[in-house]
Amino acid sequence: MSDITPEARFDHAFHRAADRHERVWIFFTIAMLALLFAGTLVFVAVDFGVVAKGAGFYKSPLTPADSPLFKSGKLVRTGPNAYSAYVTGKLWYWTPSPIHVPQGATVTFYVTSADVIHGFEVQGTTINLTAIPGVVGTVSYTFDKARTYHIVCNEYCGIAHQSMIGEIIVDRRPT
Repeated sequence: MSDITPEARFDHAFHRAADRHERVWIFFTIAMLALLFAGTLVFVAVDFGVVAKGAGFYKSPLTPADSPLFKSGKLVRTGPNAYSAYVTGKLWYWTPSPIHVPQGATVTFYVTSADVIHGFEVQGTTINLTAIPGVVGTVSYTFDKARTYHIVCNEYCGIAHQSMIGEIIVDRRPT
């Protein structure tokens, strides 16, 4: 005769089935968390523009910084209320600075670096690019409010990093 009681057999069968169901739910939960994590990374990279849009990549890191557009350091008018600014980050300043734009103007910034990696952030806006030698990053922004915006380097670039500040002065629209 068997030493196992009917209650013990039931308990054994119940726990074996419960273990299988728990493993399925744990696997399902981990798989869903992995999908959620991967989806969040893709969403942030694409929707928030973490991946910088580049206008070009050059073999020589100094090529864009040596081009006439970046060397002249001027704001170029490209349309009735559209401008292009060719900005170069150098140890430890932005050129050109200050940049004067009229209120309501859309400015496309072409940003590169002449030496090391810099972070191009315009405080009070959504402008945030990484200035990399040999790469030209682009971003457009419409300046609706007349005021002075500060360009700061948000990527540590050396001993005087904290003093690397430029200006964008948005001039009031004539009335």
